[in-house]
Amino acid sequence: MSLTSTRPAPLMTRLNTEWTTLIAEKEHQFGSLGTATSAAILKRIRASKNTAQDAVLYELVTLAHGGDRTAERVLLQALIPAAQRMAHRVRSLDDFDRHDRVGYAIGAAWESIQRYKLHLRGRVMANLTMNMLGILAPEKSANDRIIADRTTPVATDVLEAEAGAWVTPEPTPEERLAELFTWALDNNLVTTEEVALLSRTALSDEKHAAIAEDLGLSIACLRKRADRIRARIAGAVRDGL
Repeated sequence: MSLTSTRPAPLMTRLNTEWTTLIAEKEHQFGSLGTATSAAILKRIRASKNTAQDAVLYELVTLAHGGDRTAERVLLQALIPAAQRMAHRVRSLDDFDRHDRVGYAIGAAWESIQRYKLHLRGRVMANLTMNMLGILAPEKSANDRIIADRTTPVATDVLEAEAGAWVTPEPTPEERLAELFTWALDNNLVTTEEVALLSRTALSDEKHAAIAEDLGLSIACLRKRADRIRARIAGAVRDGL
């Protein structure tokens, strides 16, 4: 695998990596739902229906509106499949490439959570997804229709001739690392716990002393463990796995 890339890892890839390595197995107090891991709450959402599912989703929405970012993140993870489906069906996104379409749809999912009207206690998943659709494909106003009637689309080659071609920005070091970690997970080179350790030591602002204390390790042991994981990944990259 080459470490060079023409674009950063897609948003969905980064979110799924973050979920797997940093969020899913961490316990959290989810209001009336009790203390549980985020993965357990997501499983509960997917396994329940009707009023039972509404109760879980409504509690999470309420917590999210109160500033609970973990509850909001579980809701977002629950909405990612719907975002993927909408990304490929909503006509207003046809001009974007596949990764950008999914990214826009995930952004709509996040916005749908933030805009949710708390007096709506029933059909919560349906309301969230319908809100997403309304954000992605809003009904045109009278002014929008006038503009559309009086606007002529310009071909991409003409636009590039006038304004210059789009140059894709170089991915940041953090984005390169996230892509590498995802690749290592996909190829079973590392466990989620090992990627979580590398993410904390390489990407977070935590002091190594704090990480070592949290994991019950000495700083020297933490560094040796991280070095061994990095060496394993580097070896696989060199061997062209």
